[in-house]
Amino acid sequence: MDSTEKPHRKAGRNRKRDKILDSAIEVFALKGSNSATIADVAKKARVAMGTLYVYFESKEALLQCCMDEVISIELEAIIKKTATINDPMDRLYAFFMQHITLVHEKPYVARFITVEVRQSESFAHRNPGYNPMQRYLDFVEEIAVSAINSGRIRAIDPKAFSLLLVGAMDLIIWQWLATDVHLDIETITFHIRQILQHGILGKELV
Repeated sequence: MDSTEKPHRKAGRNRKRDKILDSAIEVFALKGSNSATIADVAKKARVAMGTLYVYFESKEALLQCCMDEVISIELEAIIKKTATINDPMDRLYAFFMQHITLVHEKPYVARFITVEVRQSESFAHRNPGYNPMQRYLDFVEEIAVSAINSGRIRAIDPKAFSLLLVGAMDLIIWQWLATDVHLDIETITFHIRQILQHGILGKELV
């Protein structure tokens, strides 16, 4: 982009790009990236196909940008909201609950994160090593290490713990969004918190 471009033109380009991204997230969430087309996204964003290609060279590039921006933005928002929670286990629970809030407040975004990542197997094969959920795993692993170092929990494998917690969160939200299974999310998350706090061993085995 020309460095002499006027600020209002840059702002206009950014707004149009954001509009395309928002539309793509909704289209991918509803149709899945395998079925959705660039034409579907352009129609939703109310832009010409040529305009869309100015910002994204292909559907795959658009999909990857959606994954990168959505996950980074939502994760950053959750980190910010939970930053003042000192107890690492309480922070993990808040992390979990913030995703429940996300489903209520931004259903298309939640569906995109939990459903589209699952459906994009062909995308994953074409982009080996690319794992948008790694940011979530790294965040939870970091909190687990903090909990271990502070003596809040015993010395466990933080990587295994992050896989366990993020996997549970992902499956619960996916069940809620993509299936007819009725889940009492608040009750389930309450019991998950109890398990995080007290473990699963009987008193006579502790």
